Amino acid sequence: MPAHLKYRPINETGLKDFLTKKNSLLAETPYFSAIIQAAEEFNVNPLLLFAIAGHEQAFVAKTHKDARKIANNPFNVYHSWREYNTDIRDSARIAARTVVNSSNDRPESVDPIIWINNKYAEDKNWWKGVSQILENLEKEVGEK
Repeated sequence: MPAHLKYRPINETGLKDFLTKKNSLLAETPYFSAIIQAAEEFNVNPLLLFAIAGHEQAFVAKTHKDARKIANNPFNVYHSWREYNTDIRDSARIAARTVVNSSNDRPESVDPIIWINNKYAEDKNWWKGVSQILENLEKEVGEK
């Protein structure tokens, strides 16, 4: 994976503020810390995991009637939170591992998120949403 998608400390306070403005359940315990821990364990930029959750589940709004269930798997690993309702630690680890494994054998000329899209999501335009959210998070939150 390219350096900008590998783990690095981020501005956690800024990210929590961003998520709070979105009324996101992911700003709370245990969701926030589980995603950060999975990112570190698998050497993935935490903002990429949050961008995936942002694209897949709009950062899990607290007002959604199924928010607590969705927050268990905001990455929609194994198709969806409905089909695979686990806990946030498990789904975050699976998402991070999938990002890493999907990055293997990427030709240098191919955008890494497009390449990940090929194995992560059935939607061929998934990468566009994830890339846009990641770019926004990098501008809004940034590094530590």
